[in-house]
Order: sequence, then C-alpha cells, then structure tokens
Amino acid sequence: MQYCIYLRKSRKDDELEALGEGDTLARHRKILLDYATKHKLVIGQIYEEVVSGDTIAARPVMQKLLEDVSAEMWDGVLVVEIERLARGDTMDQGLVSQTFKYSNTLIITPLKTYNPNNEFDEQFFEFGLFMSRQEYATIKRRLTRGREASAREGKFVGSIAPYGYERVKIPNDKGWTLAPIPEQAEIVRLIFDLYVNGCEDDFDEIRRLGIQQIGRKLNQMGVPACRHEYWAKETIRDILENPTYAGYIRYGYRKTSKKMIDGKLVKSRPLPTGEQDYILVKGLHEAIVEPEIYEQAQKLAEERPVMPLGYKKEVKNPMAGLIICKRCGRKMAFRASTTPGKPDYLVCHQRYCGQVSTPLHVVEDVLIKSIQKWIKDYEYNWFKRNQGEESNQESALSAARQAQEKELATLNRQLDAAHDLLEQGVYTIPLYKERTEALRGRISDTEKKIQEITHQIEKASGENEVIKVFIPQVKQMLSDYDSLSAPKKNELLKEIIEKAVYNKEKSAAFKGVAVDDFDLELFVKLPVKDLQ
Repeated sequence: MQYCIYLRKSRKDDELEALGEGDTLARHRKILLDYATKHKLVIGQIYEEVVSGDTIAARPVMQKLLEDVSAEMWDGVLVVEIERLARGDTMDQGLVSQTFKYSNTLIITPLKTYNPNNEFDEQFFEFGLFMSRQEYATIKRRLTRGREASAREGKFVGSIAPYGYERVKIPNDKGWTLAPIPEQAEIVRLIFDLYVNGCEDDFDEIRRLGIQQIGRKLNQMGVPACRHEYWAKETIRDILENPTYAGYIRYGYRKTSKKMIDGKLVKSRPLPTGEQDYILVKGLHEAIVEPEIYEQAQKLAEERPVMPLGYKKEVKNPMAGLIICKRCGRKMAFRASTTPGKPDYLVCHQRYCGQVSTPLHVVEDVLIKSIQKWIKDYEYNWFKRNQGEESNQESALSAARQAQEKELATLNRQLDAAHDLLEQGVYTIPLYKERTEALRGRISDTEKKIQEITHQIEKASGENEVIKVFIPQVKQMLSDYDSLSAPKKNELLKEIIEKAVYNKEKSAAFKGVAVDDFDLELFVKLPVKDLQ
C-alpha cells in the first residue's frame, strides 16, 4: 500500500519561525516520517506547500494532491493535523471531503486515522474542518482589527516598505514604522520636483515633465530602478500618488472585492468611492516631501488625468492578447498611426527587447494564412494516416485493451492465490516474497500497457473529433472573418488559437527584406489535448 505526506505552513508558523522556533516543514516532516516508520507505511511522495492561501485555488500543491488522490494514487495521506488540508470556506472543505471519500483514501494524523467512508469518522472529520474554519475566521478578524488599529496610530502595517524608506521596529513599542533611505529619498524628491516645478529644456526654458519623461530622464541619469531594470511610467505614477511620502499612512485604499462570475471566484481591487472607504492618518514616520508639494502633484494629476493601464474604449487590434514576442515573452501591442496614410503597427513595448515591428494588417494577413495552412496540413496528415483504416484502428485498439484487462484480472487472481498459499503453509516466506514481487512487476507493466492503449484510443477519437467537428467550424468562422469588426475578429481568433509567437530579425527598411519576412509560430486551441 502506498501513502504520501502533505506539509503546509500556516501564517502562525511564519510568526513562530521569526521568533526562532525553527523550520516548521522540517519539524513536521520528521514527525510524519517517524510515524510512517513506526507503523511500516510506505511513503511514495512528499507534497510541500510553502505558500499560505485562503483558498485551494491559491495553493497549487494542494491542487496537485487532490488531483492525485482523485486518481486513487494513494491509499492514505499523512498530515500533522486535518486543519492543514482545508481551512477555507465550505466549498473548499466540501471539495476535500468528497475527494477523499469517493477515492476511499485515508487521512492519517499522529493522533487519529480518518476513514472518510466511515460514518462516524466522516462526521468527526467534517466537524474538525468546520471548527478549523471558525478558528481561522476569528484569527483573521483579530489580525485585521489589529492592523487597522495600528494604522490609525500612524504605524506602518505593510510587509514591504515603499521606495525611499525601510521598515524599522518602533523602540519600546509594538509595530513598525518607516525610516528614509537618504540616497533613495533624494530620488523621490527629484521626481516630485520634476513633476511639480520642472527643469530647464534645451532652450533654457523651465518646463514641467510628465511621468514618462521623468522615467526617461532617470534612466538617462543611470539611477537604479526600484522594481524593474528601468524606470517605468507606472512606477513614477505610483510614487506621485502615494501619500506616504508626505508623512501619511493610508490603509485599506484598494480592498479586495470577490464576486462569483460563471461559477468562478473572481477577485478585483476597485478604487474607493470616497475617503470614508479607507484610513488616512498622519504617520509616525518622517515625510520625504513637503505636504504642499504632494498636494500640488495631486492637483496637477487631476488636471491631466492618466488613464489606467490597459484602458481601452474599444478593441482596435483584432489580434489583441494573442501575439507573443519570442525575444522577451511579452504580448505584442497595437500602436496607432499618427500620420494620415500610414498603417497601424504591431510592436513590442518591452524596453531593450529589440523586436522589429510590422504593419498590423500584414501580421493579420499572415496569421489567417497560417491558420488556413494548418487546416490543410492537418487534413492531409490525418487522411494519410487513416486512409481506409479509421474503423479498423479503433476496433484493434479496443481488442488490445480488452486482452490486457483480461491479463490484469488473471494476475490479480494469482496474487490473491499466493496469499492463500502462504496462509496454508505451501509457500515459505522467501518464496512468497519472490512470487508476489514478480506478480506485482507484471501487474505494473500490464497497467502501463492499458494506459498507453487507452491514450491511443483517446487520441484517435480526438483526431476524429478535430477532423469532423473542429476544422469545419474553423472554416466557417474564417469564411465570415473579413466582414467582422475588430472586436468580433478578436473573439473569433481566441476561439481558434491559444497564441502565436512572433519573431522578426530585420526591418523591411533594409534592401531586399520583405515586409512579411517574419516567423509566426501557431498554437491552435484544439478541443482535445496532446494532439498538436
């Protein structure tokens, strides 16, 4: 029988580690391995979760564990306490409970083993999860109130200090405050000064700089950036809008909002509708810029508001979100022409990427032709592989799987018989071990063969679905393509492809280089996996 171990840190564990309690995962791993050794349990895998999320959706290792438990890979899962499995809402707890119940997988803790198909164990397990949720909600509520109280006292409650500051412990008191970092504080002052007062231009005139011009100037000066390799306009904007630099503490400014959309939990962080929606108080820390300068910067920003990143009145690029730059991995962007008669372009905005741009209509034309070529190639290869063999192939694979399943049933009966012969004294223990090891090896090989044949059957069935359903649908979509608006074209293309990877070595400005001389690698959104 095969077992696994699941280890997860909690927020409380992080706090204890900060106080010198040692590595939580290492301590829990030793406890569970000692338990497994004592009870002679074979551990096949250890799942380690290093993130602490409120939901299963935020815990990728837990998702993998549930996937493996659902596939009946394990006879039991060892955890130090059942709270480590699920401390989220009732939906998460129900998912965990049902997954273990329907796969008949044991939940083993050092204090108790839970059989989810035992009525009393199931009730005890669900009650334990319920109490864990209540405890978690109480702790979270207490922490939130504590953070709000600290913020109202002017303390800094964030985990990462804003650029220009460092977090410092408040002497003889609980909590943290901020202390300016002299070199970075000078850069912050320079940003506000350039935005509010400006600097001399090439004609010795004083001119205010916008956020993009400030970023360009800092990059030219060689000032180390705080987030990326260079100063981006978004970083400059965040600094100018942050009241921390004027000596204030702002808490709860953009609270997380949760909504159920199409059965999925969607999180967003909307802007507040008024000052009453968040805390803004005088902080304990030293201001880097004068409050008057900060207020001037806010008034100037209101006079020339900056649209949020990604703001669009309407999709103008039919390939929006689909073309990926091969050099840097970022999504290619639409750049509208400012000169009458000149085409719009598809460009990569990543600084220092060096990707060569191309007129938008040229990339669109090549993309459609690439999809049409993919259809022809797929149809040709399918007919070449399956000419006159479509029905025979599926029936042959089905017959092969039935034969292997029959062989597996025979081997399992022989394994059961070996147990009986050991109990009857016909087999000695060494002979029994030798015989059962050989049978288990043959069983494992047979199971792998069944999986391989099943995969081939699914692949053949999937190819038939593509050739009979998917490709005719794509052909119909493409026949209507030219008559559609840019947003509708974008919706249609997203139904057909996952993405297309773009790369261009030379500009068409060079002699002998064609404007469509670029590579476009297509990733079609097939209805069945593992067919591309």
